[in-house]
Amino acid sequence: MNTRRSTRLRRLTLRMLDQPRSTVNIDAATGRGLGPHKEIFHNYLGVLAREKMPIVHNSWKDVPESLKELVWNDILVSFIMLKYMVKKV
Repeated sequence: MNTRRSTRLRRLTLRMLDQPRSTVNIDAATGRGLGPHKEIFHNYLGVLAREKMPIVHNSWKDVPESLKELVWNDILVSFIMLKYMVKKV
């Protein structure tokens, strides 16, 4: 019987130094990624959370600032993020 195993998506977390970082537009209102690389960005955030965040914290507010800073630096190393304002019609 096959069981589901956790994935680390190494293709997302490993990037050669000569490869450019992907650019992701961030909707300023919602904080969600936009553009052609948004799925890769969202998947990367999930992988990063599984690898770096211990499950002992009940909410994001309980996570120490040092750990938040570590995660933020990992995101900045992997992606170029641009704020993008979406006009509401």
